[in-house]
Amino acid sequence: MAVYTHLSHAQIAEYLEPFNLGELISFKGISGGVENTNYFITTQVPGQPKHDSVLTLFEDLSYENLPYFVSLTDHLVEHSVTVPAPLRDEFGVALKRLADRPTLLFPRFAGDHLPRSAITPEACAIMGKELAAMHKAGLSFDLEREAHRGQAWWTELGPRASQCISAEEGALLIGAINAYQAMLQQGVDLPKGVVHGDLFHDNALFDGTSYSAIIDVYNACTDFLLYDVAVTVNDWCIAANGSIREDLYQAFVEAYHQVRPFTSAEADYWSMMLQTAAMRFWLSRLETYHGLDSHQREEGVTVLKDPDAIRDILLLRQKHQHPLPQ
Repeated sequence: MAVYTHLSHAQIAEYLEPFNLGELISFKGISGGVENTNYFITTQVPGQPKHDSVLTLFEDLSYENLPYFVSLTDHLVEHSVTVPAPLRDEFGVALKRLADRPTLLFPRFAGDHLPRSAITPEACAIMGKELAAMHKAGLSFDLEREAHRGQAWWTELGPRASQCISAEEGALLIGAINAYQAMLQQGVDLPKGVVHGDLFHDNALFDGTSYSAIIDVYNACTDFLLYDVAVTVNDWCIAANGSIREDLYQAFVEAYHQVRPFTSAEADYWSMMLQTAAMRFWLSRLETYHGLDSHQREEGVTVLKDPDAIRDILLLRQKHQHPLPQ
């Protein structure tokens, strides 16, 4: 959501014309993220209320990869999952190009992400229910997509990243990668389907205490549903030091379990999946922090996130068990 591609009023107005949203009143680049360029857009048809939308220019995903996400968000909305599905122009076209970037226009949902201090058991229960609903809806989605940062990525990047940290940390990182690969070789029977892949607390909107939407689905892919739960728990249900807060954790997993009950196999591999989720995001932060991505952009405002915070979460998940409801 950093602004890598700068647009003029004229460029945006021309892009918006076939959407019949009226005059472009204002636009503002959104800073703070790392992958795409986003603008808040306000338009108005004379005599009607102003209309707010979000214009997204994809900096990394190719045009050819984006129909999956258009179809996925349409499918989720049809199944009452609150995510932004792209707007279509007067010809029924959603996916376009602007400034040589694949581009989509979305409705803007009310609210903002919760600051960590405002995450409550009630909010975690909402997110547990919503994530489970997304997983259930995804079971009837026909398309599949391999994870952008999955096992092949871990295997290639892990040894390089381990050279940028201490020997002890490197052993921790490689050990977590190897443990997950060993689990896969056992032929585990875990439910698979559409996962969000990045449901941190800044990828859900709340209007005050009222839930609004899950956003930023561009890490969605086909993977173990339990992995998605682990990613979300590792961010939503933690204290300042990364340890699990039991009140937040119980609210989340109990609410999820009520919508999509956990299997006994998922309970068996839960600790492993919490560690794997921590490893994956530690690795991605190491990649950015140490400049290991050969395609990393130099322009734009990118927020570097602390890799050590996720390393500490991995260490804590190895030390402490947190059972799932059955």
